[in-house]
Amino acid sequence: MTKSLSVFNKAKNSKQYADNFFESSKAPMLIIKQENGSISYANSAAINYYGYSHQQITKLKITDINQLSNNEIQQEITLAAEEKRDYFFFTHKLANGQCKEVEVHSGPMTIDKEKFLYSIIHDITERRAVEQELNELNSDFITLLENTSDFIYFKDINCRLRFCSQTLAVITNHENWRDMIGKHDLEIFPPNTAKIYIEEELPIINKGDSLIDKINPHYDQDGRERWVCTNKWPVFDADKKIIGLCGISRDITAKHQMEEEQRISASVFKHVSDGILITNTNRKVIKVNDAFCKLSGYSSAEVIGKPLTFLKSDYHDTEFFTCMHNDLLQNKYWQGDVWNKRKDGTLFASRVSINAVTNKQGNVLNYISTFVDITSRLRKYQKIEQMAYFDALTGLPNRVLFKEILTKALAKANDTKTRLVICFLDLDNFKYVNDNYGHKTGDLLLVEIAKRIKSSMNTYDTVARMGGDEFAMIIPNLKTLEKLKKTLVRILDACSKPFNSPDNTSSVSASIGCCIYYKHNFYEQQLLSIADLAMYRAKNNGKNQYYICPDDVRL
Repeated sequence: MTKSLSVFNKAKNSKQYADNFFESSKAPMLIIKQENGSISYANSAAINYYGYSHQQITKLKITDINQLSNNEIQQEITLAAEEKRDYFFFTHKLANGQCKEVEVHSGPMTIDKEKFLYSIIHDITERRAVEQELNELNSDFITLLENTSDFIYFKDINCRLRFCSQTLAVITNHENWRDMIGKHDLEIFPPNTAKIYIEEELPIINKGDSLIDKINPHYDQDGRERWVCTNKWPVFDADKKIIGLCGISRDITAKHQMEEEQRISASVFKHVSDGILITNTNRKVIKVNDAFCKLSGYSSAEVIGKPLTFLKSDYHDTEFFTCMHNDLLQNKYWQGDVWNKRKDGTLFASRVSINAVTNKQGNVLNYISTFVDITSRLRKYQKIEQMAYFDALTGLPNRVLFKEILTKALAKANDTKTRLVICFLDLDNFKYVNDNYGHKTGDLLLVEIAKRIKSSMNTYDTVARMGGDEFAMIIPNLKTLEKLKKTLVRILDACSKPFNSPDNTSSVSASIGCCIYYKHNFYEQQLLSIADLAMYRAKNNGKNQYYICPDDVRL
C-alpha cells in the first residue's frame, strides 16, 4: 500500500492513474479528508456499492456511512493495533438504509499538501454471517461435549484424541476435556482396557470397517466397573482417505445389570423347584414356571389368561379368601396353607406366599405367588390332628376339640348377645347291646347313632363324642325355645329307630339334658356340668326324653 500511495503522490494530477487505478478497481474505494471526515472522492465501485450518485456521496462525511460511534471506532483502532492487523471492522450504511459489515483497509495520503485517508472497502457481511453461524455451531458443539452424558470422541490416524466429551475426561481423572487432546488410549486407560480399544480400532483405521453396538467394560473415576455400548466409524477426507475415527459410547451399566438380573431371574424362574405363578391386578395368570405346571398338571398355555378360579378346590370357605384379600390390600403380602385342585381333579396342598409388586407410587402392578408342595406333610399332620381332636370310631370331634369349639362359641355369643345351648346326650340301655351282641355290634351302633344325631341337626351346630355312649352338642344363636324343642325331639326320634346290624336288630333310646347360656358368668366346665345334670334328670324321669334346666331358661 505504501508503494501505491507513493506512486499516487507522484502522479496525483494524472487522469491516467485515476482511470487505471482508482476508477477501474472493482473494490469500493473512498478518499476522505482527515480534517473533517468528508468524502472527497469515490470510485464507481463505491458508487454502485453504497447506492449514491457521485454528487450525493461527495456531500457526505464518513460518519454518515460508518454506524459506529467515535468511542467504538477508537476501540476498534486500538484492538487492530493490539492484534497487529492493518484493517478495521466497521458497519456501513447504504443509501437504501441497509447496513453492511465491512472490512476497511485504510492509510494516509497527501494531495496538494492536504491530508487524506485512502480506504478500500470489502463487504464481509456474508462472511460474518457464516462466521456467526460457525461460532454458534462451535458453541453448540462445545456445549454438547461439555454436557452430554455420552462419551463422544474423535481420534486422528494415530488414534490420538482430537476432541472428546467432558464425561470421558471425568472418568479418566482429567479436569477438562481439552486436557485430553493429543493423548493415546495407553495414556488414559488401564492397560487391559486400552488393549481392548486399540484392537477394536485397528480394522476401522486400516480397513474402514465400522463397529456397531459393541459392549465394552470401562471404569469410573472411583475404579468401579461399568459398561458401555460403543459405535465407531471411520472419517474420510475429500479424497476418501481415512483421516481418523469418530466414536460414541453410552453408559449402559444400569441396563446391563438389569438384563443380567433378568437373566438370573429367568433362570431361577425356570429351574426353581417351587411353583411360581404371576398374575395381573385382575388376578388373571400372565406367567407360570415349569414347577407350577408339574404341580398342578396344567400346561402353561392352558392357564395363561385364565382367572385363578381354575385352582379352586372348595376346601376353603369364603371367609378364608376374604382374610387373604384383606391382608394383600393392607400388607401387600399373604402366606398360608391352601388346598388347590389339580387338572385331574385331585387335591394338593401348598404353602403359598403371595407378594404384591408395586411401582414407586405404591400402586399394585402384579402379584407373584410361590407354591411349595406340602401335600404329604399336611396329610400326615391331618392324621395327627385327627387322632388328637377327633374320635377314632365315629369321626366326630372328641372332648378336647369340643371344649375348644365351645370356648369360641361362648365368646361369639357374648359378642353378638345371642343365646347358646349346650346339650349332653347319653344312650339308654346301650350296656345291654354290648353285653348281649358284643362290642363289635356296639361300635357299629355308636357309628350309626353319631350319623343320626348329626343329620338331625343344622350344619352350623356341633356334635361331639365325649366317650363311651355319651355325646355333647352345641346349638348356637338360639331364637326360640320351640325351635330347640323340635330339634331335641328330632334327635330322640332318630336315636330310637331300630338298628340293623349284620347279626341282629336292636334298638336304643337317648336321654338329653340342656343348658341355655346367655351372659352368665359360668365357665365351660360349669356349663357342661349343668347339662350333664339335666341329662340325668331326663333319665330319672323315664328316659327317651329331654330335660332343659329351668334355672337357665330366659327366653
